[in-house]
Amino acid sequence: MKRSANQKKKQHGITIVEFTIVASLFFILIFSIIEFGRLMFTWHTLNETTRRAARLASVCQVSTAEQADIITSAFIDSVPLPNFTAANIELRYLRSDGTAIGNGVDLTNPATFNTIDFVEARIRDYQINLIIPLATFDIDFTAPDFSTILPRESLGVTRTGFTDC
Repeated sequence: MKRSANQKKKQHGITIVEFTIVASLFFILIFSIIEFGRLMFTWHTLNETTRRAARLASVCQVSTAEQADIITSAFIDSVPLPNFTAANIELRYLRSDGTAIGNGVDLTNPATFNTIDFVEARIRDYQINLIIPLATFDIDFTAPDFSTILPRESLGVTRTGFTDC
């Protein structure tokens, strides 16, 4: 049977509709894969930041709470994440049983200084803004807490005295 010109026009319109449906699903799939890759990059960056902060804190001089603020502030410019601030990084000095040495304790006191066995760096409360295709709203996803615990090393003490990082 031969098709009339009118039937061919109807088929042409159906092809455009089918292409639109398949293409929109394809692009949603592609953008979802890209967004998942960005999420994995963010998680890797947060994990690496905790590792670097714990390493730096384990070899730098512990003098006051301001020193910990200096260590955490050193990472803000090097972390390529939006809305990442020093408030997202927490440093704690731990005893051998895992209990934290409290705030306000003079860490330069040899009695306290010798009780430090581990250094913990933790990322907390970081919000990731997910970009969802064809969505008219933003989704903020809270990243899980990342932490790294390393054994203390020199804590800035050398044979000749103290070192600054």
